[in-house]
Amino acid sequence: MSKLFYRQFYKHNQYIRNNHDNHNKKQLFSGAIIKWKLLTIAEKVVSSNIILIPVWWILGLYRYMALFILIGAFFYEYRYRGGIQLKKPTLSVLFLLIFSSYNLIGLNFYRLATTGNLEVTADLRFLTFWYGLTFLLWYIQSYKIKVRLPVVAWSVSILVVEMLAFWIIGELIFGSRDYTPVRTIFSIFAGNADGGYEPGKGLANYLIPYRPNDVSIAQFSRWSFFFIIPEVLALVTGYIILLALDIRNSFWSGLLMSSSFFLLLISGTRSVWLVVPILIFLRFIFNKGFQQGLTALLAVIALTSWITLSFPVVTESLFEAYESQIVNVENYRADSTEVRNDIYQETLKAIPEKPIFGHWVAGSAVLKGFELGRVGTHSFILGTLAYRLGLVGTLIFLSFWISLCIWFYKTRENRPSSGYFLLALFSLVSTVMEFGEMIGCMLIILAAIVEDDKNKALDI
Repeated sequence: MSKLFYRQFYKHNQYIRNNHDNHNKKQLFSGAIIKWKLLTIAEKVVSSNIILIPVWWILGLYRYMALFILIGAFFYEYRYRGGIQLKKPTLSVLFLLIFSSYNLIGLNFYRLATTGNLEVTADLRFLTFWYGLTFLLWYIQSYKIKVRLPVVAWSVSILVVEMLAFWIIGELIFGSRDYTPVRTIFSIFAGNADGGYEPGKGLANYLIPYRPNDVSIAQFSRWSFFFIIPEVLALVTGYIILLALDIRNSFWSGLLMSSSFFLLLISGTRSVWLVVPILIFLRFIFNKGFQQGLTALLAVIALTSWITLSFPVVTESLFEAYESQIVNVENYRADSTEVRNDIYQETLKAIPEKPIFGHWVAGSAVLKGFELGRVGTHSFILGTLAYRLGLVGTLIFLSFWISLCIWFYKTRENRPSSGYFLLALFSLVSTVMEFGEMIGCMLIILAAIVEDDKNKALDI
């Protein structure tokens, strides 16, 4: 029996080596179609999960994505390698494990102290999400999983096409009519939303591709597609824009970038609108080298200043456009801006009340009838960390984040610049946004991306 197993294992490894040796000899694409047989197992897993995000959405299994991927990877290890051999965990894995455990244990102590009860279902969701991410990161780092950039770029391109097709049907054909949200398959079987849909509650239990009553740019509805809320869509499309800049094919890069910009626009998420152009500019500076980039920047500023000040017609037009833009930004979702300001002010006032261990749960609503607008929400840094988890939880998470950035740097060989700017994107918008399950899983998976097939990528 053992001889048969090792013979099969040897044949499988030989197939992988032969397949990998041919990666550089054969073209990865046949026109616009990727050659699936030339992909490694890791690339097939990542590519499939990205393309099938709409299926995850319909099933309602977002928070379990990391767990299912991890189970599949462990099954593969047992099937073809006879066991799982994880290496000594890095600091990023250790701190993420500590953060997850601190969050879970502290929240249970809070529940026991205040209500005397535990929420088993909520704890299971927490365990599958945070611990699934932790062990998935550990597995990726232990086996040095690599996924080539063109494979990921092709996968997200398919995802963008799916969203554009959905938008054409929903917005242009059906006119983004009002609708009654349909429950996800998981929600139907779990019976966790039998009471009916309530705006702002249990969004993960329903299929809500857009908000008909939340008007966005050019009178279009505010879309979230397959990502539960528009803010998550904005982060995903913001990353795709940064990824598109790493694609060597200029036509493909430009098409993917412009399409993603459009999707980012209809998400109606102002913070990402502001941050993404800044990151694109910084990428230009770093890629050109500091001295060349700074020279180009100063040249653009000098030329713009000269044209603006030398021609009165241009000066007047710019001032009119500037004043008009200021008015548009102030009027766009003005109620949202006001509510957010109230949330942040009340959160800042409440943080000193329990600065060390935090409040653990969100506070009262700042606007009557708006359950999403609670104290300690709408900001990962102010709400999730400082308000709910206090100084202790904040320091633990910062330790994880810093150690993850250090690991990114230490494993920088052939890593595309979009990976670093993804970390920068999350860091910059975390003051005014919270992150969902999809973003956490995406961050861990994308840690495995390498720039091109010159890298000797390992199969899982």
